[in-house]
Amino acid sequence: MSEMMSIVLEERKETGKEVCKKMRPAGYVPCVFYGPEYVESVPAKVKTAGISKLLKSGQWETVTFDATLPDGKKEMCLIREVQKDFLNGDILHIDFMQLIKGHKISVNVPLHITGRETCKGVKLGGVVDQILREISMEVLPGQIPDSFTVDISSLGLGEQIHVRDLSLPSDATLLVDKDDVAVAIIIPRGVVEAEAEEEQKEVEVVAKGKAKSAGEE
Repeated sequence: MSEMMSIVLEERKETGKEVCKKMRPAGYVPCVFYGPEYVESVPAKVKTAGISKLLKSGQWETVTFDATLPDGKKEMCLIREVQKDFLNGDILHIDFMQLIKGHKISVNVPLHITGRETCKGVKLGGVVDQILREISMEVLPGQIPDSFTVDISSLGLGEQIHVRDLSLPSDATLLVDKDDVAVAIIIPRGVVEAEAEEEQKEVEVVAKGKAKSAGEE
């Protein structure tokens, strides 16, 4: 887990589409804060410059924040949803969700791969098949992993890495099957056909050899 990021959610008295449209050119993104201890969500705004880089990186789902709310109260939270303009990618709205110590939260943790260039199976003609791009789990706020990284350099043809092989937080509860395959080195059809053809040739050579020996007798 990385260090908690600090963020300030400023007061937003007015709501509505027109208000939000004027807010964005001024350097702010409209947002709301909600959680188990908040009967009503808190409308707010956050400076675009302070959060845009994180959101554009796509690695925001597991980042925890130390947020200062408009009333000055501090809360731990994470981003639950980001709305973007599908045409230009501009950030339209952010949902921040309160985290409570001792209470698990469901998250999707990204799964990254290293060792492609040196992978044994790839060198033999195999192809890397990353079946899972993220791992869903319930975990305590203080144990949320930034991501999982698996080294596939030692994997051979047909070998796999399962969810159970990952180093999970001690108190995490998986929301996927532990026996699910995360990454596999698959054997392309062309490689299989080539191997089968080569085996067939070897069988034919052996068979011809035996036939010749029998004829000589």
